Amino acid sequence: MKATKIIATLVACSLCAGTAMAKNTAPKNQKLPPDEFKKLDTNHDGKLSKDEFLAGKGGSAAEFAKLDKNGDGFLNHYEFSQAKKKH
Repeated sequence: MKATKIIATLVACSLCAGTAMAKNTAPKNQKLPPDEFKKLDTNHDGKLSKDEFLAGKGGSAAEFAKLDKNGDGFLNHYEFSQAKKKH
């Protein structure tokens, strides 16, 4: 009975450790692309204004309006990343 509990505990621990290691996303030899959002966010406030978007990306005001899903006049990281997935 004790051996069964010990084995079950060891299995559970190894599963947790495997999950934690899997969360380290990219392999060491893989280069991750630079974060375009951070480059465009020139005032580093965590959102893109229309001016930042137009100056950095060369997009149009109509494109900005289409990407601004919540209509607050800014692109947050989520809105920007969703747009990047579509291209």
